[in-house]
Amino acid sequence: MDDFGLFIIGLILTAIFAGLTFLFWWKIRKLKDLRTLRLGRLSFFYLICLWITLNGILGSVIVWSPHHNGIGLLLLVGEITVLGLGPVLIGLIVPIAIVILTIKMWRRESKSVGNLLLPIIVLFFALIDWLYLSVGRLSLDWVWLHVLSYVFPVLSIYLAWQFGIFFLSSWVYGRRVRKLSAVYFVVLGSGLVAGERVGVLLGNRIRAAVRVAKEDTILIFSGGQGPDEKISEAAAMQKFAVEELGFPIERTLTEEKSRTTYENLVFSDKLIDKQDLTEPSNHKFMFFTSDYHVFRAALFAARLKLTAQGGRGGKTAMYYRVPAFIREFIAVMNSERKKHIIWVGLIVGIFIIWAIVAELIYLKNGH
Repeated sequence: MDDFGLFIIGLILTAIFAGLTFLFWWKIRKLKDLRTLRLGRLSFFYLICLWITLNGILGSVIVWSPHHNGIGLLLLVGEITVLGLGPVLIGLIVPIAIVILTIKMWRRESKSVGNLLLPIIVLFFALIDWLYLSVGRLSLDWVWLHVLSYVFPVLSIYLAWQFGIFFLSSWVYGRRVRKLSAVYFVVLGSGLVAGERVGVLLGNRIRAAVRVAKEDTILIFSGGQGPDEKISEAAAMQKFAVEELGFPIERTLTEEKSRTTYENLVFSDKLIDKQDLTEPSNHKFMFFTSDYHVFRAALFAARLKLTAQGGRGGKTAMYYRVPAFIREFIAVMNSERKKHIIWVGLIVGIFIIWAIVAELIYLKNGH
């Protein structure tokens, strides 16, 4: 086939994927509620189609003008290099980063098992990977075990897919909600330092709310008093906002009964309902928490059918954010555990049946 034929075929395929790119972009824009993992799935297919479209354009340029395509070939070689070396670099960088983050976490935060989450996960996967490779070295007399060993890479892909969707959903959601607004800002509580002072983590949540507050914004500080706290988290947050950040106290409210994120959202919603509102739309509220916690709180609010229209996050140190974000992912997976158990059970079941059939065939052939 001549170059013109290749060009036409490439152009048609590029046009198809360009249309799909627009379709997924349109579906993202038209989502009525961003508080859903569907946001991540649509974003994934949008990015894939966009990538194929851009490569189609690049390929068409190379085919159409073979004598003037130096830049195009350079970009193509660079892309192939990134795709080829990317996994290798990630394999080297990620373990090193995990060690550094864990050391910082261990030094600066409490020395708990939870703060060893990253290395525990890495060690677990390293152990499973070692077992998988060990099975691969066995003879065909263990054909059923060879087949069952494929459960590991398949479930790894499934887990990677779920994490990727959660990450994309969080990332896109965080940028879309910046355009949203509401009269009420609810700041979700966290533990107090020495039982009475706002720490860095909680302080950043308050700063994030104050930073984008308008002249009519009302801040609601939500958090009860724990058994080891001298005052309620709400009272401490209000004091911090007024005395440290200069926010007008008359535009603040406190909700001092909540102990969990669920109660933060529900009790704050009820508090807003009690206010004298001239329009029902004022019932909408924004909530502020730590950046790693925003999307899960949004999913929570959606399941509760609350009027929380979006959320924003206070900055968190990287050494804390990464393991905390993974904990958020695990919590979201756990909230849909029935669905995941069914999928995992289906995958394992298929491989068990495959292993049994493979073993019977192997024995039937006289081995």
